[in-house]
Amino acid sequence: MELLYLILSFAAVITLIRFKINIGVSIFAGSVILGILFGLRPYDLLESLYISTTSWETIRLILIIAFIMALTSVFSQIGYLKDMETAIKELFPRAKYSLAMLPALIGLMPMPAGALVSAPMIEQVANRLNLKPEEKTLVNYWFRHVWEHSWPMYQAIIITSALTGVSVREFSLKMLPVTILMITIGYLLMIRPIEDYEKVRGNRRKGAFLLIKTTYPILIIILISVVLSYDMVYGALIGFLSALIPNFRRVSKKEVIKHGLQPKIVFLLIAVMYFKYLIQTTGAVETLPKTILEFNLPVVFVIVLTPFIVGLMTGISFAYVGMTFPLLLPFFTGFDKIALAYLSGYMGMLFSPVHLCLVFSAEYYKAELGRVYRRMLLPALILFITGLLYILLIL
Repeated sequence: MELLYLILSFAAVITLIRFKINIGVSIFAGSVILGILFGLRPYDLLESLYISTTSWETIRLILIIAFIMALTSVFSQIGYLKDMETAIKELFPRAKYSLAMLPALIGLMPMPAGALVSAPMIEQVANRLNLKPEEKTLVNYWFRHVWEHSWPMYQAIIITSALTGVSVREFSLKMLPVTILMITIGYLLMIRPIEDYEKVRGNRRKGAFLLIKTTYPILIIILISVVLSYDMVYGALIGFLSALIPNFRRVSKKEVIKHGLQPKIVFLLIAVMYFKYLIQTTGAVETLPKTILEFNLPVVFVIVLTPFIVGLMTGISFAYVGMTFPLLLPFFTGFDKIALAYLSGYMGMLFSPVHLCLVFSAEYYKAELGRVYRRMLLPALILFITGLLYILLIL
């Protein structure tokens, strides 16, 4: 019966998301349904909400995401995104290399539908190289997402750290080889085959200067949070201030605050942590392990399939993390299990028909989505197999 309650609450979340209800609202509603099914009274639900929302774990999570989102607002207002484009073109004057580098550079800044930002940047170059719409879509989409396995500014990684207790630094460093694998596969299968006869010389000094100028706040975050191992909240704060203070008069503070403290994102984080708290307090977290033992199901099967399905149905990385990781906590006996669940959810997200980056890129280039999927199948399969081997043999 407890497993049925769990499935019903989970199905409610997925159904609401499929009906285009805000993901934070969907997870919150699923949490309430879970609590009611497990016998919690309205007072208990409110008390649980208060405890989970006011915990330092939740407040810390909100602060980190808010600082990072505010940083993207500063970048947008002072024109750093355009400077990044110029920097890459100077550093990598060979046209086909900028096809990969520009989306990857935009990928350093976590933002919704970020592939739509990089799509116009590479369009002119892609046209000169006679790329088909499906090829443009795939290159832009693939390289926009290479960092999501290991870049510490991504919400999914920060939420994974909050849910599992693994530091952002440890997660980022151990998952970095998966990012390298994805870049390598993309280069070998998508960039290298492109015929590029253009011989253009770039101004590398100018490019290096612009790249450092536009990315130093990000480098500060990495230095503090990953290299020096301080809490991510300090790295995000100092990185944000390092961009804001020199440009204090140039930016709209109202816009920075508005972008940093987006009610939908704040509510999403509260909903995820509420879901985690209710999963633990109701005892629902023990339901899945108990069922697996009773039916002799392979644990690895559950770790792989659950995040994959949620990733496929939602198209959002922090959704498969926020919804499935609280349930899978009893199975996370080592980092390899966490990495496996993360990679599986990522593969589902990559192929999701509701993933905004995929949909927007295809729409922008007028590409046929079915053909994009067919072109993505081989590189994605190689990524999953090589990532799996890395996790199982090395981690």
